[in-house]
Amino acid sequence: MFRPLFLTRASIGLAATAAERVVALPGRAVEAVTTLPGIPVRVAGGLVQSYLHAGQALTDLAVKGDKVLASVFPARSDQPEWATFDEDEADPDEVLDVSYRVYGSSSAAGRGRGSDDDPDVPTGRVTPRDA
Repeated sequence: MFRPLFLTRASIGLAATAAERVVALPGRAVEAVTTLPGIPVRVAGGLVQSYLHAGQALTDLAVKGDKVLASVFPARSDQPEWATFDEDEADPDEVLDVSYRVYGSSSAAGRGRGSDDDPDVPTGRVTPRDA
C-alpha cells in the first residue's frame, strides 16, 4: 500500500477535523451562548491565579537570595548586648505563677466559696447592699 508523506497525512487529518467542527458548530454555538456570562469570572480567576503564582515565584527568589546572603555574610544577633527587656529581668517562677492565675475559676473554688481574698474579682454571686 502506498503511504503518503507525513505532512500530507497531517494536512488531510487537519481538513477532516475542520469538517467535523463545522458540522458540530450549531450545537457549540448554543453552548457558547449559555456559557458567555461565565467568561468574565474565568478571566478574573485566571488573572488572580497568575498573580498568586507570580507572587509565589517572587517569594521563592527572595528566599533563595536570603540563603545566598546568609552564606556570604554571617548572621548578627537580633538583640544588642546593651538592650534589656522586661522579660529578661523577670523571675521565671514569678512569670509561671502569673500565667496560671485565673480569677473566678476552679482554683478559687478550692479555697472556699466564702473567701474574700480579692474583693475586686467578681464571684458571680449577687450580694445585698447595705443601705
